[in-house]
Amino acid sequence: MTKRRAFKRWIAGLSALVMLLTIGLALPVGARAEKNTVRVLLTRLNLTDRLEIALDGSYTLDGMSFQRGSRLVLSCATGRIMVYYEGMALDSGKELVLTRHQAAEGLENGLRLNGDYALYRGDLHVKTDGKMLTAVLHIPIEEYLLGVVPYEMSDSFPLEALKAQAVAARTYALYKMRGASGAYDLVDNTNDQVFRGYNASNERAIRAVQETAGVACYNNGALAICYYTASNGGQVELVRNVWGKGEGDYITMHDDPYDVENPESVVKSAAIAKTAKDGIVYNQQLTDYLLDGVSEAVTALGYSGDAADTRIAGVAGISLHTPQGGTSAKVMTQMRFDLTVQCRQKPTAAMQDEEVNLFAMPETTPEATSAPQPTQAPFVTLEQTVQVDVPVFSAIEPWLGLSINGSNNEILTVREENDRYVIESRRYGHGVGMSQRGAQWMAGQYGWTYDQILRFYYPGLALKKTDTQVTLPPTVSAAFLTTPGPAATPTPRPTLMPASDQLKAGEWRVKVTQISANSSLNLRSAPSTASDVLRVLYYGQELLASPCDEEGWIKVRTDVTEGYVMEKFVEKIE
Repeated sequence: MTKRRAFKRWIAGLSALVMLLTIGLALPVGARAEKNTVRVLLTRLNLTDRLEIALDGSYTLDGMSFQRGSRLVLSCATGRIMVYYEGMALDSGKELVLTRHQAAEGLENGLRLNGDYALYRGDLHVKTDGKMLTAVLHIPIEEYLLGVVPYEMSDSFPLEALKAQAVAARTYALYKMRGASGAYDLVDNTNDQVFRGYNASNERAIRAVQETAGVACYNNGALAICYYTASNGGQVELVRNVWGKGEGDYITMHDDPYDVENPESVVKSAAIAKTAKDGIVYNQQLTDYLLDGVSEAVTALGYSGDAADTRIAGVAGISLHTPQGGTSAKVMTQMRFDLTVQCRQKPTAAMQDEEVNLFAMPETTPEATSAPQPTQAPFVTLEQTVQVDVPVFSAIEPWLGLSINGSNNEILTVREENDRYVIESRRYGHGVGMSQRGAQWMAGQYGWTYDQILRFYYPGLALKKTDTQVTLPPTVSAAFLTTPGPAATPTPRPTLMPASDQLKAGEWRVKVTQISANSSLNLRSAPSTASDVLRVLYYGQELLASPCDEEGWIKVRTDVTEGYVMEKFVEKIE
């Protein structure tokens, strides 16, 4: 096609704006098209001044429609949004809207952004501050949930647990949409709910959303706010203990044995021997703190409180006390050690002086003798134990490696065994509302239905079904398409990164194979699922791997990036 013909076709597309007025004028950026459309700020794309868009659906821009499979590049390098398409450029000013229309049954209808495999099924509102691009997706809430549920709760979870997750996520989104101001209702990360777009391979999560369509939780006739957490550690937390005053006072504090029973709930543990080896209790940091606490008590009993004259022989008991946020809370702030202590007596003055003869001549000896050495008092084991309290969050957790959240909200327990005390730390997340691990265990082990799960975590709330359907603008006529031609591949695969570097000492090659061919694997900044996602890796991606201190993880790199992945999702290759 010549440039002249392409330009004429571009102008022809622009003239279609008048003909498309029956479809509806584009709304200002940030405006809500329908009440059941949620506005999601897209943060995980890490947008700069450039955005690549694959139109794998039926879309118009300022009234001009595009052939399915078209590729656009947006740039604000000039301070305004320029749209580049097939060698041509369109100045869209400070903002633009890509509007989605109805598509034929069975066809994809969404956008792929910056090479991400996931499909973003909605209207894309893009604006610039002159330096950077910002994108907000306006998406029907039921389609939004298809990109939330499988990433907030694994698609491998039991169906009824996924249904409970779908209802909780729907309720949360509807609540946040209620009277929301500004350009968006939610962000796509853990500040609200994780949203990563649509992936058809998440079949169980898709079914959970569809089979609970429109169902939400209500409190006294009004939408509730259904917080949820990865694992509550055995007790549902109160909103006020986490965020102070706020909505959600109807979420009560109560025990959750199902979370604790689930072997997949996050648990960290440390064992403290009952007998102190060489006077050391677990490690030097803890020992020094305990010795400081022991000093005052043993001095009051008439023994030397000096560190050289005091040692810990063993631990007779460990307990927890002083609940955080209320007397019924299981989050304890102090750990008490009952210690068996050995001490030396304080040195005392002689009862009387020896008699001295001023006129006596000193006795002589055949040879000189060395000066007598003072005799050191022996260690004595105290009959009673000495109690020392140690702060849980500032001392016990960091010294024993028990921190999970870094938010001072873990639930610790102590279990006595034959020769040791086992301290366990639980709770992954804020602990408010539904525990995802608890729901998994309820559904999988006990056969609970989604409504039973929700009533356990949100007692007193009512389930109600409402209409959450959204009607899209009608299909665009083929006569208005800018570049008629063959449709693009419906599910294009992103280009894999090269990993051609020579192996370093201790490295080996692996390939991402233990995931669905249509899914992705997170590359993390640290060996933890709580760490930042650097980018996503796709099926077949080769990596150069090396060992990692954290069990179950490996460090990996390609020619362009490096990070950490869980070892179970890759296989070694020659």
